[in-house]
Amino acid sequence: MADRFLQHPFRFGAQGGVAVIDDADRHLRDKILAVLFTAPGERVNRPDFGVGLNRAVFDELSDLTIGALEFRISQSLRRDIGDEILVDGVDVEASPEDGELLVKIAFRRRTDRLPRNLEVKL
Repeated sequence: MADRFLQHPFRFGAQGGVAVIDDADRHLRDKILAVLFTAPGERVNRPDFGVGLNRAVFDELSDLTIGALEFRISQSLRRDIGDEILVDGVDVEASPEDGELLVKIAFRRRTDRLPRNLEVKL
């Protein structure tokens, strides 16, 4: 039997029970997104959880703030879900023309060590 995970965002399934998925990669992607978009202090029992990436949209797009953001992302991923993934690299690219951020995360699942990538555009 395949592993089953709670659907993210949490919701009820068609038969009235809790919705689940059996795609481990999608579940891990959802966990990474939760770390990226949860602001520190937002979770009562884990006040240091998360990056608060959505706040970075309003920051100055200098080399210093981009480097600090890359560091914050990699540290948060290692701290919050490091038991499941190995972070190989985090790269943040800023587009000064339109103010968009592109976050590229290279990682491996600890169970199979296969390289994976996730890109998030803000």
